[in-house]
Amino acid sequence: MTNQWLEAIAPEMIDVLFQDLLVEASEEEHVSILFNALQNFLTLAWGGGAAGKPQAQRDGVVGAVAIVCFLRDHLKKGPRSPANGVLRRFYNAAHRQIINAHRDGTWEHFHEVKSQIAKVVQRPYSRSFFMNCTSETNIGKAELVRFLLSSEVRGGLFSLDASVRVLANTPPSVN
Repeated sequence: MTNQWLEAIAPEMIDVLFQDLLVEASEEEHVSILFNALQNFLTLAWGGGAAGKPQAQRDGVVGAVAIVCFLRDHLKKGPRSPANGVLRRFYNAAHRQIINAHRDGTWEHFHEVKSQIAKVVQRPYSRSFFMNCTSETNIGKAELVRFLLSSEVRGGLFSLDASVRVLANTPPSVN
């Protein structure tokens, strides 16, 4: 039933629904959406490498790097807390690992980066991780909406559940 309803929605209405979702979401949910999209892009990069699809791998890398850079660029400036420094190092390390994996053609390393990210965005660490992210990150809702709907990132926003297309017109795939 949900699939039929979602299929009936005009593609241009998906953007409106997504914007409404973001307006209603909390800062913690915004960060969670970004990290979920990051994991989706890492899966796309890994899948592209595993399937011998360089364009899919490249699209995954571009989206993942865009999200990591966006998060790092929006860390609060000024006197830095210990959490700010840890997040900055975390983003720098993820960025470096993604670029190195793509450059070296070691696509299996995308899965390793995704696993490292999954450790902090899943229980038992997720609650404190997202709290630290939101306290150390300054992102306006309008800027977040523009970024998430940009061509670089849009493909990573595809579902709340793998069987239901929700947040984009097509799921990222390696086909």
